[in-house]
Order: sequence, then C-alpha cells, then structure tokens
Amino acid sequence: MKTICKPAKVWYLEMINLETSKIEEEKFQIKLQENINLEEYKLRYHKVGGKWNWANRLIMDDDKLRSLLNDPKNEIYYAYYNNSFVGYFELDCHQKDVELVYFGLLPEFMGKGLGKLLMQSVLQRANQHQTQRLWLHTCEFDSPQALNFYIKNGFIIYDEKIEDQLIITK
Repeated sequence: MKTICKPAKVWYLEMINLETSKIEEEKFQIKLQENINLEEYKLRYHKVGGKWNWANRLIMDDDKLRSLLNDPKNEIYYAYYNNSFVGYFELDCHQKDVELVYFGLLPEFMGKGLGKLLMQSVLQRANQHQTQRLWLHTCEFDSPQALNFYIKNGFIIYDEKIEDQLIITK
C-alpha cells in the first residue's frame, strides 16, 4: 500500500458542556466493541472512510493497531440499523477532554437521519466520562457535509490549520 502526503485545511472543533437528548429510534443501536477482530475493523474502517481517504489505521503496524483498538480508554462503537452495520465512532478517553477520533456512516446510509442518531450516541457516551469538552478534527478531504454537520450539532471551530494528510494511492 503506497501513501502520499497532501496538504489540507484542517478544522479543530469542540463542544463544551455536552447536551444530549434521548434516542427515540428503536431500530438504531450502538454496541461497544471488545476483543476487536483486526481484519473486520480494517474492513469497516475502509468501507466507512475509504471514499474520504481515511488511511491512518490501514497503514498502521498490526501490533500497534491491535493494542490501540483493545485499549480500554479507546472506545469503539459499531452502529446498527435494522441489525445491519451502518457506521461507527471511536472515542479517545485518555485525557479529561474526550476526543472523537473517528465518526462515520457507510455512504449508502448518509442523508437518512442516522448521523444525528450516531452523534447523540457519541454525546451520551462522552457524558459517561463526565467530560466538559468533546473535540474532534476534520479536513477538506472528508465528506463535504462533515464540517457543517458538526457545526449544526453544536460544535464550534476553535482552530484551523494546513496540515499534511496521508492519502492512499493506487
């Protein structure tokens, strides 16, 4: 697998004092993953983020990735709708502030209201850690809707930078 670095605009966003609402959709579920199967994770990571050039987890050494995925302070939740996998999110809970490391839906489930349900799940889980701040970053290579989605869901931009992003080349 070959990668290149390309400069991209990166936005850092945060939400202070997280507010959540109850998820009312009984067909929507999230499940905390434990003893994560590395190949299954990579496949889901690629299916969710491949269109947006997510590369970091795919090029990471397997032992390092396995250790990261099974770290109890790194929480990975798979989302299901009608018992079908639709996306996932990953929280890094090592610090007082919780980082939303990855958040995404399979492309065929975007635009159906599931992103809002998934974000409410993120907020509920982050609140379980009694955090006052949830933060994330996104870049211009992510979904064109990503930045506006985060802002509509209560995040505010606190920094912008140009940073090199890893891109997988064919």
